[in-house]
Amino acid sequence: MVRSVPTERARAVLERLVELNRISGDLPDRAGSPDPEADDEGDLALTPVRRRRLYEDVVAQLQRLISSGRLEPGDRLPSERALADQLAVSRASVREALRILEARGMLETRPGLGLFVRGRRTEEIVSILASYLVRERESLLEVLDVREALERKAAERAAILATSSDLESIKGSLVLMQEEVLEGRVPFESDTAFHRALGAASRNEVLSQMLDTALGLMSQRRRELLSGDYGGILMLHQHVNIYRAIKNRDATAAGALVSAHLRELGQTPARPRAGYPRA
Repeated sequence: MVRSVPTERARAVLERLVELNRISGDLPDRAGSPDPEADDEGDLALTPVRRRRLYEDVVAQLQRLISSGRLEPGDRLPSERALADQLAVSRASVREALRILEARGMLETRPGLGLFVRGRRTEEIVSILASYLVRERESLLEVLDVREALERKAAERAAILATSSDLESIKGSLVLMQEEVLEGRVPFESDTAFHRALGAASRNEVLSQMLDTALGLMSQRRRELLSGDYGGILMLHQHVNIYRAIKNRDATAAGALVSAHLRELGQTPARPRAGYPRA
């Protein structure tokens, strides 16, 4: 459901933040981004799917290609349309299968580029981390501790190692978030895109995937915060400041800004454990 920006003053505040942070004029035109479906899709020798649960067969076939080495880490998958044509299933079945493989850590989305195969060694590490956090966590703040440690390090590395392409990906997420907030929509997807782009900019695949796992575990709290009257405005402002620190190659500032940003997620925890400060 589309939410209205609560007051005219809120809109004025957001527009002023956009102006002050100069994210409108120099951000990339997303319409000019490469279209993954427009490229040559190749032929992976996939076979038509016949069974009832079609997406399960899609998952099985793609897993075999990855496990056998036919699809190697770093390889880009064909588009949903091309896969659906080769497998003789609907794009909805392909989309569900890709979602499952991405959740398992076998695939990763690179904004504007498409879906890529992740390294198998990293997949195992991330799977272990995810199962541990889901099983052992007793409060939001424990997962927040893990995420802050990971993302602060990612931001510090990004300030040193980010490529021009990494910076363009981060800026692209800010453009989308700006549009969503101005239209009164909850900017959950653009928030996710920003943090994933930041992780990718660390140039450390293991760190990026571990951060992505922690990000997913906090999805409910993130959505709650972004759904607040001024949540999207606040998050956009903080994202812009983090981006500017990374662009300026200021690792210390980037790390500190990420820590301050993530503390917003722990402001009203349900039941703090012993040893954690109350908000």
